[in-house]
Amino acid sequence: MPIDVDEVQRLQAIAQATLAVAAREGARAVTIRAVAKELGGSTAMVTNYVPTRTALITNAVRAAESQWREDLEAHVGDLAGAERLRATVEWHLSTEPEDLLLRALWVEMLSSAQIDPDNVDHQEPRDSRQEFLAASTAAGVPDVDLAVDVLSLLTRGYYVSTMEEPAYWTSERASRVAQAVVDALIGG
Repeated sequence: MPIDVDEVQRLQAIAQATLAVAAREGARAVTIRAVAKELGGSTAMVTNYVPTRTALITNAVRAAESQWREDLEAHVGDLAGAERLRATVEWHLSTEPEDLLLRALWVEMLSSAQIDPDNVDHQEPRDSRQEFLAASTAAGVPDVDLAVDVLSLLTRGYYVSTMEEPAYWTSERASRVAQAVVDALIGG
């Protein structure tokens, strides 16, 4: 008789195991076999839910995204106008260890976009652009479309830069850049 498994719970367990492997051994060490070992089961335990390495990593990134939205809302709180826009940009430019880990997985996921495009997460960048759009509009930015594009490129470029030179891109440096960019976009 087959075991009844809750798919949502299994995907969450796979995501947590993926993050554990990445935290302990690095993003390159994330494989279906390594995650199955972390879960204490066979590779079929993983591939029944995520068939490729890209899907495995994307599952972990998506699991983290739900928490990101809650964290962002807590970070910006009741801020309004330009202060909300600054806080939104600064939140995206975080240098917390878990953010760096997720960026490493994000780079791994994107590196597979050519061979496994259907398993690359395209929703998170859209959600980020919507956040920038709402915050830029509320801040009275004269050209919100340009602001969204600039902030999207800034944050995505920052993700790569923190992978290349994590010691250089401190939270203080990122905050300074965020302040300058937001001021330029607002016209102040």
